[in-house]
Amino acid sequence: MSKQNIYMAMGSLAYAVAKADGQIHPEEKDTIKKIAQEVLFSEDLSNDYIDRMFEKMETAKISVNDAYDYAIDVLEANKYEFDFYDSIKQKCLRFMELIANAFQGTSSSELNLINRFKQDIEKY
Repeated sequence: MSKQNIYMAMGSLAYAVAKADGQIHPEEKDTIKKIAQEVLFSEDLSNDYIDRMFEKMETAKISVNDAYDYAIDVLEANKYEFDFYDSIKQKCLRFMELIANAFQGTSSSELNLINRFKQDIEKY
């Protein structure tokens, strides 16, 4: 998997988590770039790809499930081309958890999405 693909998948997951409780809160959007830089990857391009994918999904009003499914499809389709090993899985999971917690704690719908991701990444 090219790094671009994982960044785009993470942008899609960020969108899904932020939207999971019904609306995207400004605090969640403001936090995503910071979290991506600190938790996921330190490369500047990661933020660009994550931001662009998030904005694309938000503009198109993509559903939470469609955004999540897109991310999982990208990760699954490219799992052999990228070292999607435990440390990367944990970074992705932590990224989602921090986004969910950015506005008034983690909602049950955000927690359900995070738990779904935990189950799905066990396959890889």
